[in-house]
Amino acid sequence: MKQHLVLFLLPVLLLAIGPDQGGYRWVDSDESGGPAFNWIDISGSGTLITLADDDNQGPFALGLAFDFYGRQRDSVRVCSNGWVSFSSESHQFHHHPIPDARDPNSLIAALWADLDPSQGGSVYYLQDSAHERFIVSWVDVPLRGTTDSCTFQVVMDTSGDIVLQYLRLPEAAWLGVDSCSVGIENDSGTVGLEYLHNGLPVENQLHDSLAIRFYRLHLDVYPSAVLRPMQQVLAEDSVVPLVVVRNTGLDTATFPTLLKIGSGYCETLAVTDMAPLSDKVLQFPAWVPAADTYALELVTALGGDEFTANDTLRTEVVSAYSGEIRYDDGDRDTWFFKNGSPTNEWAGAVKFSVPYGRFRLLGARLFVDDATPFGRVVVCPDSSGEPQWSSPYLVAESVAAGQPESWLEVPADTQVVSEEDVWLLAFWQARATGPRIGEDRSVPVDNRSYFGSPTVRWFTYTTGDVMARLVVDGRTGISEVRPVELPRLTVSPNPFSRKAVLCLKGSLPFQPSLVVRDVTGRRVRALRLTDAGEAVWDGRDHYGRRLPAGVYFIEARSARERAAVQVLLTR
Repeated sequence: MKQHLVLFLLPVLLLAIGPDQGGYRWVDSDESGGPAFNWIDISGSGTLITLADDDNQGPFALGLAFDFYGRQRDSVRVCSNGWVSFSSESHQFHHHPIPDARDPNSLIAALWADLDPSQGGSVYYLQDSAHERFIVSWVDVPLRGTTDSCTFQVVMDTSGDIVLQYLRLPEAAWLGVDSCSVGIENDSGTVGLEYLHNGLPVENQLHDSLAIRFYRLHLDVYPSAVLRPMQQVLAEDSVVPLVVVRNTGLDTATFPTLLKIGSGYCETLAVTDMAPLSDKVLQFPAWVPAADTYALELVTALGGDEFTANDTLRTEVVSAYSGEIRYDDGDRDTWFFKNGSPTNEWAGAVKFSVPYGRFRLLGARLFVDDATPFGRVVVCPDSSGEPQWSSPYLVAESVAAGQPESWLEVPADTQVVSEEDVWLLAFWQARATGPRIGEDRSVPVDNRSYFGSPTVRWFTYTTGDVMARLVVDGRTGISEVRPVELPRLTVSPNPFSRKAVLCLKGSLPFQPSLVVRDVTGRRVRALRLTDAGEAVWDGRDHYGRRLPAGVYFIEARSARERAAVQVLLTR
């Protein structure tokens, strides 16, 4: 029995057997539960189609209502080269991979090869009204220029199922590499399901007495992608999980979707009246990871689901204090480019939210299409929603990638202290015609990409995410900072014995946010200050875990001011 992969790690593993975007799957008679081979002889009852070499005849009435990729069909055309189509008049003998936008489309390819019925054999069709089906058979039709002949058929019935049957085929060598295509595709050739192309996959070789059934289910939903969190995230960052579920069934579906991340995150969202053959993006409540490796599990739970093997998607998320901040999914879909201007500096830009008020900036990265240099690359703070490029953290002049379609790496090692967003700008040289920056147009589009000029204006780029990243390390340490006239900050009583109250004695010259940090600078807990100048804390971190005894810092910060005092906590 053939062994096929099913979805336990990533949904792409299902693509070998479906479903495709039209909901079609295949199963063959070599599988347990597959269709039984049952040749239907129509040579005496069917209508003979006189076909020359590379010929296409029809249309022939089906005599039944047949749904194919969501459209009702009532007739079909038959090609000498082993395929039928509901629209194409092509006689293409050279087989394409499936799907393929080139003609022919709207296709059922039973044995798409260079066949020649003018040299022998016969082709028949039959409206089998008694069994509500339509059959086309190629009987003893030779491969062009050989004496090797093929006998096979296509069977379509009112359920929408398609069965391909192979009674007699030549030696396997004739049907190996560069031999034929088997599968189905929609009207545009953009969606389809392939069983075999040029002898691959090797476990799907055609042979005598083989049957292949293409079919759809009424009830089947599955998790198709986790867009966020990506496989690598920054510890303490607030990540809003974004996932995609697909209804590949023919019926409207209502079902819960469950997302688990590690042992501490478990959320459920209800999906209501999801249309057949559609996708839905779900946004879950925010998740804040610690530095750890997390198992992620996404589950759809549709009652009566007819194919439960694809209901669970599992992957792994690694969270650390050092890594990349990125908004792209890692795949370039197109290129972004703004011509270099002779009068104004133009740049592509990305705005990043960094989860640390103090961090080391280790570098900037941009995916570019060639080795043309940028005039400069700048990393700078935010000022009222625009890059403060005149006060940069990093400036690199005339930098280029080492080779085409690669990452331009701009190294750095500088400490940044800021609660504001951080910008990465890449300025094109005057009159430049490159390089182009990679653009990811897949969800999520975070609207963090911009283009423009410091002397003109910045424009939001909304069609995709520019592939630009910051490399940061949040492990910078922290020290006590007491600005002039800092009021006294006290902790009473010991937060490890019972609830404590943090009291500000006096008034700060700014409205602060309060954060508890350990000696490495890692944020342990965010606190809310009341109007009375108090914050209640029970000695736990933001995951509810008790902190170990040791030295901590209570940091008070505004957009432009910072104060930190040391606190010794003992059990």
